[in-house]
Amino acid sequence: MIIVEKHYRQAEAKDALIEALHSNLNLLEREPLFLCIGTDRNILDCFGPLAGTMIREQSPELLVFGSLEHPLHGKNLRQKLKMIKNDHSSGIEIAIDASVGREEELGIIKFRHGPLFPGKALGKRLPAVGEFSIIAMVGIKPEVRNWNSLGQGSITAVYHMARLLADAIVEWNEYRVSSSS
Repeated sequence: MIIVEKHYRQAEAKDALIEALHSNLNLLEREPLFLCIGTDRNILDCFGPLAGTMIREQSPELLVFGSLEHPLHGKNLRQKLKMIKNDHSSGIEIAIDASVGREEELGIIKFRHGPLFPGKALGKRLPAVGEFSIIAMVGIKPEVRNWNSLGQGSITAVYHMARLLADAIVEWNEYRVSSSS
């Protein structure tokens, strides 16, 4: 179920994400685990690790898994998820990943209740991740299975979406921490 769907250029996008985080996560009283999925080796798929790096830089106290230096990607996802679940079994997982869709969806960030399915665009069978998920529409899904085109695109929108999301998470966390003291 989609909770928020905003284009990153919309003036109210960050505030809508902060409000969605607040209204959906604060009541659960469980430690948030941000699972930032993707790779540093593909411009369009670096959204998750880029956002993870930005969140860590601003709020190192948050539990963030997946960064540019230590990505959470298809090759290590199963192993890392098992470790995360063992170490933080009571946490609430918020999965963050890039996605592809229709041209009119480019630049949209979606916050939704329910998991995301990493690697789906590439036909990979990876486990569903997250009780909540945040996806950024970074590219257009090819009509024909031409997966090489998925690696092409501009980092500009990816960067701005990652910055917006990181800023929203950091501001939400600052409010959460200050209101619980």
